[in-house]
Amino acid sequence: MGTMPSDRKQPKKRSIMLKWSFANMLFCFLVFTTFVTISYQTSVLYFLDGEKNGLISVVDSVAKKLEMSSDKLTPDNIYKYLDYQEPTVLDNLYDEDGHVIKSAESVGIPGVGWRSFQVYDVSGQMIFTTQSASLPLANKKSTAPVIVTIDDQSGYITTRQIKSKKTGQVIGYLQSFNNLGFYYNIRNKLLFILIALEIVAMFLANFIGYFVSNHFLKPLSKLHAAMKKVTHSPSSEFEKVDIHSGDEIEELADVFNKMMYKTHDYIEGQERFVSDVSHELRTPLAVLDGHVNLLLRWGKDDPEQLKESLEASRQEIQKMSSMIQDMLDITRLKQSDEFKTEETVVVDSVTDLIHNMEMIHQSCHFDFEVKLDDPQAKAQIYQNHYIQALTILIDNAIKYSGEGESFVKVILSEDDKHIITSVADRGMGICEEDQAHVFERFFRADKARNREIGGTGLGLSIIANIAHMYHGSVSVKSELGKGSVFTLVIPKAELK
Repeated sequence: MGTMPSDRKQPKKRSIMLKWSFANMLFCFLVFTTFVTISYQTSVLYFLDGEKNGLISVVDSVAKKLEMSSDKLTPDNIYKYLDYQEPTVLDNLYDEDGHVIKSAESVGIPGVGWRSFQVYDVSGQMIFTTQSASLPLANKKSTAPVIVTIDDQSGYITTRQIKSKKTGQVIGYLQSFNNLGFYYNIRNKLLFILIALEIVAMFLANFIGYFVSNHFLKPLSKLHAAMKKVTHSPSSEFEKVDIHSGDEIEELADVFNKMMYKTHDYIEGQERFVSDVSHELRTPLAVLDGHVNLLLRWGKDDPEQLKESLEASRQEIQKMSSMIQDMLDITRLKQSDEFKTEETVVVDSVTDLIHNMEMIHQSCHFDFEVKLDDPQAKAQIYQNHYIQALTILIDNAIKYSGEGESFVKVILSEDDKHIITSVADRGMGICEEDQAHVFERFFRADKARNREIGGTGLGLSIIANIAHMYHGSVSVKSELGKGSVFTLVIPKAELK
């Protein structure tokens, strides 16, 4: 045999808060990674571009000074073309072959930002340097700055061929090497800082995301708990879920509450219907059973007894049919919302109904009084329901008017928000004690008298349900021996 669905092993479920925090962390990781990559690459390119442009600018500036010479550049005349006042300003250095190299390591070049420069004569022999390092001439042609590594040091190197503006002859060479060691150090630190910030931000986003999702999803957890409670014990008393988040979750809770109220009303209506049917049909069924048994024993052979039993059975069946129909009407009213937007012109409806009643009950005198400002005033109610309620009230008024000519008066009036329908009679009346219970199911005042009149005791309960469905009310004022006045209050139709 197969196992029930509830017995199957349920897959492990993950908390939506964990999912949200993980998704938030992943999102932040992607965003910060993109940000770090863009920031890092932009910073690198911006710094390198700045270094390159600065190097070109300074090299061009120094080259212009050297191009003013008409003689070939030598250690003895180099000072004049670099704006030094006298040759003694420069220090003397010597290479491995004993050649003199003028050094400006301690003074720099006047009017030029600090850079590393070397000047070479036409043979490529270094004759001037701004630092103690001795770099060979990389190229005897003018070159754009490129990054090279010299003695484990990376940097930009560029070369200028120096031509005299006066003679047009090559008089020497200028070379500059810009060490990028400081830049690489800053770049590595920047990368480390950005990665560290990304990791911190990622975990911080995860931490904040978890608590933020916990805060926003708490109403959803409350709704979930209520649903689980209903699932585990559907027949228990429903407790409204109060959520005031001001968002879709609050709307979802409102929908859930309305759905559960309708469900409970439906279940309650079905249970009450079954209970009422089993309770109220017990007596007529017992009567039917008694007559059937009587007929089976000897009554079928007695024409008079046969006729009496069949007539009594027919009456009991009519009572049961009427009672079941009334109970079904009440159940349908509670479960239906489709008519709540319908509108009814009350004067026309009451006029037609009284005309029909006059045809049926010709011994009854009807009086209809209208106290409405607008004869086309509308009530917010489905016309069939309005006529059904009014029919029950008029039928009761006629039934309980006593012997002789009946009198029924219908009055239509209004207030600011409601249409008020009153049905008055001059019948036997209802005692004050019973007035509080007349709208209950199967309640019947003066039961001995009611057995003679007939009825199911459900008519006024149907009216009460109709009034409740349309957010109205029904009430009674009565005095024994003087009659009763039933008042049905229904909201006016909204102006469009």
